[in-house]
Amino acid sequence: MVKGANHIFFDVNNANITVNAGSGTPDTVAPTAPTLAASGTTSTTTNLSWSGATDNVGVTGYDVYQGASLIGSSASTTYTVTGLTPSTTYSFSVKAKDAAGNASVSSNTVSVTTLGGGTVTYCSSSASNTADERIGNVKFGTINNTSTGTAGYENFTSVSTNVTRGSAYTISVTPVWTSTVYSEAYAVYIDYNGDGDFTDSGELAWSKAGSTTTPVTGSITIPATATLGSTRMRVMMKYSSIPTSSCEAYTYGQVEDYTLNIVSSGKGELSNTKDLITDIKLYPNPVRDILYVSNTASEEYKIFDMGGKLVDSGKLQRGSVNVGNLIKGAYTIQVGESSKRFIKN
Repeated sequence: MVKGANHIFFDVNNANITVNAGSGTPDTVAPTAPTLAASGTTSTTTNLSWSGATDNVGVTGYDVYQGASLIGSSASTTYTVTGLTPSTTYSFSVKAKDAAGNASVSSNTVSVTTLGGGTVTYCSSSASNTADERIGNVKFGTINNTSTGTAGYENFTSVSTNVTRGSAYTISVTPVWTSTVYSEAYAVYIDYNGDGDFTDSGELAWSKAGSTTTPVTGSITIPATATLGSTRMRVMMKYSSIPTSSCEAYTYGQVEDYTLNIVSSGKGELSNTKDLITDIKLYPNPVRDILYVSNTASEEYKIFDMGGKLVDSGKLQRGSVNVGNLIKGAYTIQVGESSKRFIKN
């Protein structure tokens, strides 16, 4: 230090300056390895699922490998592999990762053999008489098909709509009578796993007992486990009583087939290496107590743990949510239709 008149100067050339970078200990602990299983294998797809790995801070996601190649990532404990070749054996494994970039050792390896290729063939179903009643219109998703045909079976598989796993859709069927109004019953079948039949559990998607109501409406929810890709929906109208099966041949009424394209919701399930796509903004992240959410018009929120379990829900309070009661770890907050991960300290 050099003294002068009314001034004090420091000799910085000889000073030892130390910057304290903090006393926090870096996270170097990797998550535990997941346990992997495969199910629902078709000619071109398979569904992977695994037990949730654990971590000292929190698992933030999983990397999925086909052989030694990384083919995608998921924020939940499921992943659907698409684009496979029929009659081919593949091996898959999964690694868990945390916010610090630590990755677990590989899970067990599972091998799957895809089904043989070829066009899926469905059973026939038809009414033999449409002179008195038939289907006039079907609405489902973006399908709004008015039929002028009078055959007992109409193939409208060129008419299609996208439907999302886990979402509910209204089915509307309008009957047409030539003169006398008869009681009509209905059944809608959807081949959710794409195996060429409508006999699996839940594939009778909707039915309605006989009535003279026009149009008739109901709600169909696409299962979260439905196989991604194109599949068939069969709409049946029968005089007086509900069709007994998707392959029934009966006298009065009509049968129509349509195509559904089942797509992923994108929530906790990704078909490529991109993370959850979202427009909402979170701060601070990591957070201790109050999490602020911006860039959203919605107030309804849901918070899920990394196993996909709902742990909290409600309405934002002035653009924020108190997460102080959550245990330390990684979570996903969904606001409206947007989702984003955050770390609770």
